[in-house]
Amino acid sequence: MEYDNTNTGAVFQPNNEELSGTGTLNDNGNESRVCVVKSTQKDGSVVRDIYMKVGRMWDNDSSNGMAPQFTGTIDLPSDNSRVAAWVKQGSYGIMLSLKLSPKQEQEQSSVDNDTESDDIPF
Repeated sequence: MEYDNTNTGAVFQPNNEELSGTGTLNDNGNESRVCVVKSTQKDGSVVRDIYMKVGRMWDNDSSNGMAPQFTGTIDLPSDNSRVAAWVKQGSYGIMLSLKLSPKQEQEQSSVDNDTESDDIPF
């Protein structure tokens, strides 16, 4: 059976990378958060990659030992989703294991539909 990594990801400690800075980028009136990461390629050349914010995670204060340490939302081209992250020890060191799932809908507030007219009695 082939390994299925759909809707998963991993974040590792940087290797030959450093954060050059964070800020904003305005694209035709749409402002986005960005960061620039400087890295050295195998051939020794230096590049700077620009990353745009796609989501945010918060600490997850859960007493459940299987719960993710961080949760949040992420806006991807495929859909707006929920992201969860677990801190794990991997063969390359400490990493974040990521999992995407459908965004949880807010519970709709119940509306009293028993009124039969729009008349307001005074």
